[in-house]
Amino acid sequence: MQFLVAPSFFTIRRNVQRVCLLLAVLALMITGAAYASEGVFLFGNDPVQMARGSSGIASPRTAYWAYMNPASIVDLERRADLACYTVFTDIKMKPKGLIGNTFDDTLKSQGMFNILSGGVILPLEKGTLGLGMYIPSGTGVDYPHSRNILQRITSNADRRLTYEHIRLVGAYGYEFDNGWALGFGLHTSVTRFRTDHITLGLSSTQGSFEWDEALGAGFNIGVYKAWEKWAIGGTYTSRHWTQKLDSYADLLDNTLDTPHIFHVGVGYKVTPKLELTADYKFLWWKEVGQYGGHMFDSGFNWDNQHGVKFGLEYKASEKWVLMAGFAHSNTPVDRDHAFLSGLVPVTVEDHITAGCTYHINENHEVHLTLINGLMNTVKDSGRGDLFSRFARGSEIMSGGKSFVLGYSYKW
Repeated sequence: MQFLVAPSFFTIRRNVQRVCLLLAVLALMITGAAYASEGVFLFGNDPVQMARGSSGIASPRTAYWAYMNPASIVDLERRADLACYTVFTDIKMKPKGLIGNTFDDTLKSQGMFNILSGGVILPLEKGTLGLGMYIPSGTGVDYPHSRNILQRITSNADRRLTYEHIRLVGAYGYEFDNGWALGFGLHTSVTRFRTDHITLGLSSTQGSFEWDEALGAGFNIGVYKAWEKWAIGGTYTSRHWTQKLDSYADLLDNTLDTPHIFHVGVGYKVTPKLELTADYKFLWWKEVGQYGGHMFDSGFNWDNQHGVKFGLEYKASEKWVLMAGFAHSNTPVDRDHAFLSGLVPVTVEDHITAGCTYHINENHEVHLTLINGLMNTVKDSGRGDLFSRFARGSEIMSGGKSFVLGYSYKW
């Protein structure tokens, strides 16, 4: 006699994890890494959002707002949005001091990366549903030579790092009778990581630049209200919890979680054709051990980030919408820990943006946005952690130019 045995919970969970990992790894293989602008976070994913200086949390336009502010999607029609974000990176490092590799002068890491994303908005009888796949963060370098003198002579390790993070987002927004809207978003993720970073023992990590993956989850809560001219919005995003990367246990004492985020903003319609947006964003890096912790706890000693973003949107005609923006966020890397962040040189602080939307007809739109991340340099003071004291004067710098192509379908 044969017995049919239902699969255990743990078997089902393992199979679900494998499917999620397969889908996300395939997406990330197409996408590749890119330079970050807010810690490990990218400047954005959507052409309309980025054209306005990455602002607009109180001014929804596309399905990307399901990720950005789930409450604001109540003002969106049924639609699907796709975007391809192409980044040209320009990253440099000048190692100095006793442990810095001064043989090769300036180390350069340059490349082109494509970031694919998209989502849909589905109005319901009660409330609005948003679904999407986004790449909110990614960073990395590939220097030709090691940044430290010991590895330069022996194995030429300690020169590469790649971090990639993809999220699947489900969001729901509901507008109450008084005009206020409340939204909730659930985020699941896959993170991929590889590096040949040195450990505290000054040897290359046992991970040996091989990929390791981790699943993760988090959520956000948003509020939104629009009047005739004014609109306000805000989102609290939870810490995004991830699994530990076992292959890099000798390097990472902590998981690669991303921090709590507080994001608020306003929109103001100067005229029916002209709208201004202004946002403030806070990223709490200090509460995540891997980023804000001390070097001896495998942390980067990053500072918290404060960012301001400004955008302008002008409806030039029935067919054309023109946009521009500016954003500033302090780099989380300070002068006392620059060498330590040499493989994660997230020093860009200022972005200048411009873009346009062309309405083909009532169902189809195309978008184009240009972004200039201005080069910014951080020089190690030599007064910080152990690496800082032995690499005094080392410089890390990053910048980049990018463009975003988008397509929207409304029905």
